[in-house]
Amino acid sequence: MKRIFILLLVGVFFSGCSNSEVHQEKVTALEKEIKEVYAQLEDKELELETLSPKTEETEPGEFLMIPKDEIPLLWKDVDAQLWDYLIDHSLAEENGWERDVTNWREWDGEYDQGLGKTNQTWETPGVLMNAWMVDAEISEGLGVDVWEINTRIATDDENKAEGYIMSYGMRDDSIAGSDIKLTMLKENDFWYIEKAEIRYRCSRGVSEDGDLCL
Repeated sequence: MKRIFILLLVGVFFSGCSNSEVHQEKVTALEKEIKEVYAQLEDKELELETLSPKTEETEPGEFLMIPKDEIPLLWKDVDAQLWDYLIDHSLAEENGWERDVTNWREWDGEYDQGLGKTNQTWETPGVLMNAWMVDAEISEGLGVDVWEINTRIATDDENKAEGYIMSYGMRDDSIAGSDIKLTMLKENDFWYIEKAEIRYRCSRGVSEDGDLCL
């Protein structure tokens, strides 16, 4: 824009002087005028740049940075809690709390014992685990007292699998989440539950015996 304006001024000057001798004084005056106009344009552009609001696209954002060697690999670590990489733990650190996990212990809830016996019903560990979750009403608090529940299965061999039911975002200042582990075995091509265990993820650390959240 500035260049176009300057070229117009020069064009106007030379068009008026093409048939007469150009006096040095007029040239000097015109050069001075061009410099002044150029300076004014610079000031206006700077003012517009300062007053123009920045959009979200131009504003630099903050990105979550996770060291490559700490990123859990799919199918490699079934115990990894992906949400743990997205949570701001600064409050716990400021208060000197150390997040920790309790020991595994036997799950003390009730469920249909038929799920734990050899039968001709469950052809895959995934279907068996879903049936156990429905019977034990694991999803009852989802959206009320629990923010998220996800499942994962690790197959050690063709006759054994471990299913993980991971809940996070509990409305509790001490317990952040829980993990239920189902050990499932296959017999005669059908699966059954051998045992169910649970542990808790604690926001403020665990007791000395490792069984309770502080």
